[in-house]
Amino acid sequence: MARVLVELPLRWGDQDEYGHVNNVSFARYLEEARVRVFGPGGVHTGMDGLFHGTHDDPHKMLLATQCIEFIAVLEYSTKPAKIELWIGKVGGSSFEVHCEILDGASQERKVVARAISNLVIVDGTSLKPKRLTDAERQAVEPWGDAPLVLRRM
Repeated sequence: MARVLVELPLRWGDQDEYGHVNNVSFARYLEEARVRVFGPGGVHTGMDGLFHGTHDDPHKMLLATQCIEFIAVLEYSTKPAKIELWIGKVGGSSFEVHCEILDGASQERKVVARAISNLVIVDGTSLKPKRLTDAERQAVEPWGDAPLVLRRM
């Protein structure tokens, strides 16, 4: 199993009026985890800095789709949430990042949400999809694991 673990602190303001972490915060956690893995100075997986998407970068990584399946309530805690992230599928110009968000305050492995994010690599100027290079494939493929299967709506 080749997964990257990212720990993110919960913020008091992430809660909603029901006293649990709001669903919008989950999307932000997923975004931050992706930035920490793929951005410059990331978690040193070999994928860090691969697709940082700065204005002068020759290619960028764009979020095409994202589906989040909520499984359990996540209540505020001073313990960070844990996001396990892996590559579930690699396509011609895209790849799927699969994630499980875990309650960091739980003594057991408690999954509170699952998500699949489809990321497309595009040319930095035209913003048209660009095929992954061999080097890009080699960087993401070691982090492959079994793809998630989410419930359908």
